[in-house]
Amino acid sequence: MTLPERIRGALLRWDRLLVIATLALPIAATSVLGFLWLGQQGYLLQFVGLSALFGGMVTLLRWLARRRRRPAPVTVGDLAAGMAVSANPDWLPHEAAAFERARARIEATTASAQPWEALPDLALGIVDEVAKGFGSRTALDFTLPEALLLIERSVTRYRARLRAHVPFADTVSLQTLRWIWRNRGNLSGLWTAGRYGYRALRVLLNPAVGIAREVELIVSGGNSDWLSDQMMGVLQAILLEEVAYSAVELYSGRLRFSDAELLAIELEQTDADMARMAEADTPLRVVFVGQTSAGKSTLINALLGDDRAETDMAPTTPGLVTYEAAIGGVPCHWIDSRGIDGSEASLAALLAELREADMIVWVLRANRPGRAADLALLQRFEASFAAEPARRRPEILAVASCIDQLAPGWPYPENRLPAEVQQVFAGAVAAIAGDMGGLRPLPVCAVSPDWNVEPLRAEMEAGLGHALLVQRNRRRMAANRGGRSVAEAARSGRGFLQGAGKFGSRLARRAFSSGTPPE
Repeated sequence: MTLPERIRGALLRWDRLLVIATLALPIAATSVLGFLWLGQQGYLLQFVGLSALFGGMVTLLRWLARRRRRPAPVTVGDLAAGMAVSANPDWLPHEAAAFERARARIEATTASAQPWEALPDLALGIVDEVAKGFGSRTALDFTLPEALLLIERSVTRYRARLRAHVPFADTVSLQTLRWIWRNRGNLSGLWTAGRYGYRALRVLLNPAVGIAREVELIVSGGNSDWLSDQMMGVLQAILLEEVAYSAVELYSGRLRFSDAELLAIELEQTDADMARMAEADTPLRVVFVGQTSAGKSTLINALLGDDRAETDMAPTTPGLVTYEAAIGGVPCHWIDSRGIDGSEASLAALLAELREADMIVWVLRANRPGRAADLALLQRFEASFAAEPARRRPEILAVASCIDQLAPGWPYPENRLPAEVQQVFAGAVAAIAGDMGGLRPLPVCAVSPDWNVEPLRAEMEAGLGHALLVQRNRRRMAANRGGRSVAEAARSGRGFLQGAGKFGSRLARRAFSSGTPPE
């Protein structure tokens, strides 16, 4: 027997109804006779007044006792603020701005509740509003796989909220919900009858409290429709904000690939690193860039604490060399790049490497005034990211290396710099910042006894959060690379050949099984 059938059987048994009626009848009869006697004696109004006064005094005392510890009442605005959909901290500034514009439109639209049948058109308008924040895109400007992934993410998020906030969501079967829905008319009538019966019984058992509650219902009845309208508006606003959130995720490219697909893309990208890698693969890419003999390898040795990068006064990094390291416990690749020589080939190769970096350490020799090659690469780097607002730009940590070459008598006891040396260092830092468009470096001495290496390591650790966001953004945008297009074309070709083979084999089997050769 199902749960609804057991409930109906328990309520419809005559013996249980008889017991309930037997217990309730004496109380009801006594109350009715008592009111009749008070009416005959002319004391009914006095009794009601005294009961109301006594009930009011008790209510006042309870209110005074609870006033200090009673929490502030929850308003519709509080519910709206608590249930509002928050922006994703991974979003870029223009993505967050598009979401805020959509949220402002939702707030204005749902100031009063809208008809539910108009909600699909409102949702489409919100999607179009978000799409305008991504350039020339319009509503429905996305692919079928993106739409399917959007449905998958939404269903997963809705399932988690259902299990977290709806009691007995894991135990109530769909059959029970279907029975409740089919009998909603009878259940609504039963609820209304039970509510009126409870109100009548409350007046009979405690006239003072019952009458006070009835007066309270009459007074607040005019506000119930307004409250219901406001609650409907809040619910509609939450639903439309979810639509806006999903639209930002969709148009930003975050729903182009699932997490498993992003992992496969990242593994494809790191194949080049593994081919030239000195040690095992790690996810975070930190690129050290600078002119030839700027001190990149020496700085890497100082940060690593060993001599894995060979150094001398000749160009030391003819290609790209990858070292395994960790920043704040986060594993990463430290990539020692070739020196900037100002040639077009060098600038193009280094720009491609910088665009795939999650963090950049730009090494500038403090005692070398020629920085035109560095500035040319930096300007190309900035222009490439300005042309792609969807890309998150990696942070650049500038380092003024070989700063000890500007200080006669180096090293100083306990690293206490004389005032005149501090002025020289400050002038060198200001000169580099002026030559590099405001990129202010940290002065560092990477040879023993080193100086300011630990502050540089602390800056790298502080930039981990941004570097991880850059990496996630880079993974999402990896599909725009030429390699991905070639891979997609190859995959499409394989799929076409496999489909043609299956179709041909089935056609041949049918022809031979029918015994009639095809003409």
